[in-house]
Amino acid sequence: MRVKPLDKNLAIYTCNSYLILGDWNRLEDINTLIDPGTDGSVMAQIDRVSTGCGKRPVEQIILTHNHFDHGASVPLLKQRYGARVLAFCDGPDVDELICDGQCLRVADGYLDVIHTPEHSSDSICLFHRESGSLFSGDTPLRNRKVESFPSPESFCTLIKLAELKIRLAYTGHSGVVSDGLNKVVKEGPSLVHSLICATTKTYHAVLL
Repeated sequence: MRVKPLDKNLAIYTCNSYLILGDWNRLEDINTLIDPGTDGSVMAQIDRVSTGCGKRPVEQIILTHNHFDHGASVPLLKQRYGARVLAFCDGPDVDELICDGQCLRVADGYLDVIHTPEHSSDSICLFHRESGSLFSGDTPLRNRKVESFPSPESFCTLIKLAELKIRLAYTGHSGVVSDGLNKVVKEGPSLVHSLICATTKTYHAVLL
């Protein structure tokens, strides 16, 4: 599986897009684009990539969530490539709904769907177990404020991500992240647990 991060248009508000191809561009590989962004500018880059003889450059699009900066250009890409659109939540251009725990064929490999409803109710991450690659969209990979309690949705997300062996994260707006990533993600639930314990001790001390 090959991942090609595509340059985004810095003149507008948009997200990072990732084109995923098979190692050998075989006919059975499913060329996949994750989060096409706002304006369709990534199409010029896609058209310059060798995506396989007799194959459509993009055969399926997966949305990590349905915010405009991630999916506004979907109609343009559907028109250009005839791609199917997969998302957790239904929408006017969505062809197939996906669910938590589902395993999706992508390029020449598989990605696990992980529902992470913290940034939005339909947010997902996609995880490639063989390489430890996580396509995280806008899902935070740790509690933003270590001094404050996360929402129940955020805490569940932290637990889900901590169970994975993440080596690389393809994020929605911060590019590709790797340094110390797995350690940071795994520390998330324990930091929250420590915060809860410290707060409980303070509360009991005040009562006494």
